[in-house]
Amino acid sequence: MPLVREVIGKLSTSFFCPSKDSCPPLQQALREERELKAENEKLREIFEFATLEFEKRNRKIAFLEEELKKRDTTIKEKRYENEQLQKRIQELEARNNLLNKMVFGRKSEKKESEEPDVTISKNRGATRGHTGHGRKIPENLPEREKIIDLPEEKKFCSFCGKPYIEIGLEEVSSEVCVEKVYYLKKIKRKVYKKSCHCPNPIITAPAPPKIIPKGKFSTDFWVDVLINKYRNHLPVERQISEMKEYGLNVSAGTIFGGLKKIYSLYLQPLYEAMGRNLREAYHFHADESGWHLFVKIDDKGNYNWFMWVFISKDIVLFVLQPTRSAKVPLKSLFDLKPEEIKMIKGAIANPKERKIMNVDKFSSYKMLERLGLVELAFCWAHQRREFIDLKTKYPELSSWAEEWLERIGSLYHINNERIKYNRQDSLFQEYDQKLREKLDEISSLINREYSHPAQAAIMNSMKEHWKGLTLFVDNPEIPIDNNLAERMLRPMVLGRKNYWGNHALWAGQLTAAMFSVIQTCLMHSISPRAYLTYFLTECAKRGSAPSGGEIELFLPPKLNESIKTKLESFG
Repeated sequence: MPLVREVIGKLSTSFFCPSKDSCPPLQQALREERELKAENEKLREIFEFATLEFEKRNRKIAFLEEELKKRDTTIKEKRYENEQLQKRIQELEARNNLLNKMVFGRKSEKKESEEPDVTISKNRGATRGHTGHGRKIPENLPEREKIIDLPEEKKFCSFCGKPYIEIGLEEVSSEVCVEKVYYLKKIKRKVYKKSCHCPNPIITAPAPPKIIPKGKFSTDFWVDVLINKYRNHLPVERQISEMKEYGLNVSAGTIFGGLKKIYSLYLQPLYEAMGRNLREAYHFHADESGWHLFVKIDDKGNYNWFMWVFISKDIVLFVLQPTRSAKVPLKSLFDLKPEEIKMIKGAIANPKERKIMNVDKFSSYKMLERLGLVELAFCWAHQRREFIDLKTKYPELSSWAEEWLERIGSLYHINNERIKYNRQDSLFQEYDQKLREKLDEISSLINREYSHPAQAAIMNSMKEHWKGLTLFVDNPEIPIDNNLAERMLRPMVLGRKNYWGNHALWAGQLTAAMFSVIQTCLMHSISPRAYLTYFLTECAKRGSAPSGGEIELFLPPKLNESIKTKLESFG
């Protein structure tokens, strides 16, 4: 094409052809030029069309690439969502397994034996030829005789009619009976007249002291109501119903009014003295459980309160509070208010001066440790329970959890053998070494990497609490677990199941005080009924609770031995 243009250019500029219309070369060149222009126009159209098509294709490719990115993002999101849902399903299945066990499974945490029970074929009852234990007749119960004689008409021989001769022998048997009686005790006070002419001629014997002035119920009656409610867990309404069966009609208002007076006049000062005595201790157990108080208090939007228990070697103290925060142990154990917390932070620099608490892993107790007030000894029974729950939640981890239960069981066994001996004893040293080796083994296992999230979680928890879990090693006097506190809470839980809670703040405080008195008495092998009778009788003699330091002498651990012996529990 450039050649044709060049030729046409030369023809047009170099010379003039007079007969250009008839000039063949020129006409051919012009024709070729027109053809080339037409072809060029077609090519331009084709190029423009192709350009439009390429632009459409590029736009489509860009759209598809954008859609692909969106789809990839959606797929990733769905995969992540699916993973989260799978984890949630596993968590819910684990929770469902645990709830099923709690509702329908065994309550005991004792390990189930995998060996077959070889005693199944044994017949129930005593083995033939066994001498037995004999019939044990209680010797401490009072006796009442009942003589059974033949009717007069039966004292003759049925064959000949001659009378029987009494020979002075008796066939004696015994049976335990019960008799519950409410009775009126008529108090008759003797009146004397002076034989002289001195003032006040009429003298009357003094009235016996009453626990409630001018009240119509005796100390024994009120002690019976208190013991039935807080030790035998019999609600007051049920007690009133039982009283009616025995012929005594008493209104609920009378009972509750009397209990309120007894608490405010006598039991509250005793309870406060128990709290003061508790704070003097070096070592505590602590735990808490739910309670219901059906009263709207301040801005609390529900009736869910908490019953805390704090235990020293001498005192068991229950504390009812609307919260599970660290304010409760701070107030109960150190008599500290919230505004005083910042002032005492780090005040106890020497760790040896800090008190020790056996607790679970609840965060409120950790606050006390951060303040430098205590060292926490975490409970291995709770740690063991985590593996039991893990075994229930995730059956695929059963064998792994079983291995840990064996390790913890071995830990308990070694420590139980160790604390039988004094520190200086060679056997103590031997078991102490075994204990430390076992803990080193456990420490190496918890620092491994684990693939299952549940395994990793429980191992991380043990690493986080390892200092508290091993505090008992260098302090053999500190228990390995917090089972004492859990045992003390059981009667409270029974009460919660039987009468649910309280309907007044004073009633909740009375409940905490009575649980404290009863469990402290039992700790010292004292009968709660006998102790309450003794204490309330002494209060009635004084007309009030003992004041000042005198009331300290009435605490169960401070009683002299002669009084303790009189109040000794048969249980």
